[in-house]
Amino acid sequence: MEKWRAMIKGISISLMLYIPLSIISYFNEVQNACFDPFTNSCPQPPGYYHLPKFAALFLTFHLLRHAWREREDQGNHERDLSKGLALGTIIGFFMFFIFTMGGFWGWEHILF
Repeated sequence: MEKWRAMIKGISISLMLYIPLSIISYFNEVQNACFDPFTNSCPQPPGYYHLPKFAALFLTFHLLRHAWREREDQGNHERDLSKGLALGTIIGFFMFFIFTMGGFWGWEHILF
């Protein structure tokens, strides 16, 4: 039972960080996204436009590095926590990608 608790704790730590970042990225894309490769008529994006993507990239590397360090410890609790962190990071990054694309293209193009 301790194994699952440690793993759930790792997943929840990752998702507690990725869920707000995904929501911020969604609204950022809805407000500022523009795609017109042929005429280049899109205005210059604001300075904060790329911040959610950079934050997600930094968060991914930081969580995976932390999971790798926890994995090197000899206790089973730390290894299960690192498995949860790695799994939560994968789930969270996928969720971030879906929310970003949903804001950019619109949900009707993503889901159907």
